[in-house]
Amino acid sequence: MSIPTLILKRAREDAGLRQTAMAERLSVSGSVISRLEHSETTDETMARRYLEAVDTPASRDILEFYSREWRLSERPTVYHPDREALWEGERALQRLEVFERSAEYDALLAAPLSLIRTNIEASAAFLGETEHAMAWIGTVGVGKTTALSHLTNLMIPGKNGIPQPVFPASGGRTTTSEVVIRIAPAYGIAVEPKSEDEIRLLVAEMVRAVADKKGGISTELDRVIRNMADLKKQKNPEDIRNQIDPISAMIQLANGVQDDVVEEVVNRMRLGERTETQLILSETNEDGLKWLSKNITAINFGQDPRFSIPQRVTVFVPETAVRRSPYGLSIIDTKGMHVTTERSDLQALTNDPRTLTVLCCAFNDAPGADPMKLMKHIAELGSDAIERHRIVLLVLPQGDQAMKVIDDSGEPPESVEHGYAIRAAQVEDSLVEAGIGRLPILFFNAIEDSAAKVWDQLNDRVGGVRQYQVDRLARFVALSEDLVTNVDAARIQQARVAIEVEAQAIAKAYGHLPSSARPAHQTLINEIKAGHPSSIAASIKRRGSWDNFEIHHMVGAGVRTDANRRSNNHMLKIVGRLEGLEERFAALPEVKGLLETLREDIADWRQEFLSRALSVGRNAFKPYLDGSIEFWSDLDARYGQGNGYRGDIADMVESWFESTPALDEARKRVDVRLSDAWNELIIARLIEATEIGEEG
Repeated sequence: MSIPTLILKRAREDAGLRQTAMAERLSVSGSVISRLEHSETTDETMARRYLEAVDTPASRDILEFYSREWRLSERPTVYHPDREALWEGERALQRLEVFERSAEYDALLAAPLSLIRTNIEASAAFLGETEHAMAWIGTVGVGKTTALSHLTNLMIPGKNGIPQPVFPASGGRTTTSEVVIRIAPAYGIAVEPKSEDEIRLLVAEMVRAVADKKGGISTELDRVIRNMADLKKQKNPEDIRNQIDPISAMIQLANGVQDDVVEEVVNRMRLGERTETQLILSETNEDGLKWLSKNITAINFGQDPRFSIPQRVTVFVPETAVRRSPYGLSIIDTKGMHVTTERSDLQALTNDPRTLTVLCCAFNDAPGADPMKLMKHIAELGSDAIERHRIVLLVLPQGDQAMKVIDDSGEPPESVEHGYAIRAAQVEDSLVEAGIGRLPILFFNAIEDSAAKVWDQLNDRVGGVRQYQVDRLARFVALSEDLVTNVDAARIQQARVAIEVEAQAIAKAYGHLPSSARPAHQTLINEIKAGHPSSIAASIKRRGSWDNFEIHHMVGAGVRTDANRRSNNHMLKIVGRLEGLEERFAALPEVKGLLETLREDIADWRQEFLSRALSVGRNAFKPYLDGSIEFWSDLDARYGQGNGYRGDIADMVESWFESTPALDEARKRVDVRLSDAWNELIIARLIEATEIGEEG
């Protein structure tokens, strides 16, 4: 047994012992302790002497933990949050190995034993890794960046000594890009820049907006481009309400030729000189967070001549700079939601089994229109994010809002906590009424509430994400015990034969996917009708490929929603028949447990099927969309031609999808590929998981 030396050092420090005191207890010189603690691992004899000399409950716990024999799975650290569950998994694997070599083992048990072992290993692999993401999602201006800064403790002294967030919140607006925070040995910044073609399109939209005096790009991108090109608006001494815009003057000088103005603005931005993509600072620098804030602000505002406009910014901070977590967390500050919530980045985050989504909303209108819309989309798409506890609602009250809420009897709260409880009950009612169901609701007032307490609550929710695998591992550990101690190979084999027959019947009954229940383009039409005109126009200008309004993704999401509806009834009936088998074989714990697992597996397989459906839909229609130059030209020409823009665009898009003969081929391709995916990912796997084959 060898122990990582950092574990020994931490035990000493937690006990309040200096190196000199430790040296006295071990009857060695201080230099010996110093050299020891600079090594990577310590051998068993010295580690035991060291920990026995520390002589605390924690040091004795470390000794006991590292004395355990781990042979079949990787030993976690003693501080691992699920170390005991992993140890039970290791013991179960050892028990199965011994049983497999014993005289009591029957070859008829090979399949159930293998299934139990495989599932123990899979759950242990998930739990063994402590890396998770925490994705912050919220409407523009709701305060999510400020909240995550307070909760992670990424704060710096501000004016009058009042702490302020490291990250610029742009006065209640949004940053120009997604920001990811990762733990690293040193402070650093990595920037993934936008392409020059994308920047040119943004400049063209900004110039057109100035010329037309309406529409345009976001305030944040407008600011960045103006700063990079040194074309900031100036005060008008004759009319303080109206600023002097140098771009307007450039348009006049160019006689209204916008392409010339775009070229000049892009040239002034000096993109060829803005090629830097990273900065690094040593952890030893005491002003690391100030350094981060200064540089991130400059990059975000377009004031650093080394960097172009960021598409994504990754911030690296030492572990000591952020509030402690039992998990290796990456913090993702997404771009604020604005009108549309049907975004591929948000969908990818909510679908990720290792990501906790923190959905932020204001207090007075909680859960808020955009968060509610996002959760409805999640449900329509068939995602298991809510069911698997991967979403938490974080309500962000300001001032005394919590004391102004009124309960059902018209009475005000007695305390802030009471106000939170009243609002939580109201939010929960809204979620249930909308068909979303219940989910965890937390509150955080950045001025008054304890950031450490709410941070602990969020980490508990990460633990909730892991709990599914903890429970699954515990169930298979119990099944391994049942298999070894209550061997009834004949009855188990009889049950497996019956299950195989039922699986074949299920495949025959539900192997054919019903026909389409919803047009592929319906999600797109809905989003156009509710979207912001400038966002729709910007996406049309890019032929549907724009982060803020992804037309190709929306078509794919429409197919996924349809696939969810088409498969829902089949899934209910398949699960019902498996539950019937569970009741039939309730007296055989091994069989009942395997059937429970099969139901869970089918739910996971369905998530794969639905993800495949989105990809199928996107890829089936994209070539036709890309190749229809006239379609995009007609849509583009509609912008700026009077009222009713969204309705007209929705009608034009719907007409194109429904009256273009070539799209019939795309729909046929979608049907064939969805049918293939259903049979490959659901039916074939069900047959494979239940068939006995030659062994029977």
